[in-house]
Amino acid sequence: MITQDMIVLDIVEKYPKTEKIFKEYDVLIGKCLLCNHLFDSIENISKLYKINIDEMIYKLNSSIN
Repeated sequence: MITQDMIVLDIVEKYPKTEKIFKEYDVLIGKCLLCNHLFDSIENISKLYKINIDEMIYKLNSSIN
């Protein structure tokens, strides 16, 4: 299960299917999350870009099930 305190690199490494979800957010924020925020937590990214953290975590967890 993915939580808000997890680091992006750890998530993608453990759950490769999440890469697709991160790429969806690239379009919304105009940057490559995986290129620029591999060592940040989901929580930090959501605060930085004003992303709904609950929605993001839901999408990430749904992609691994």
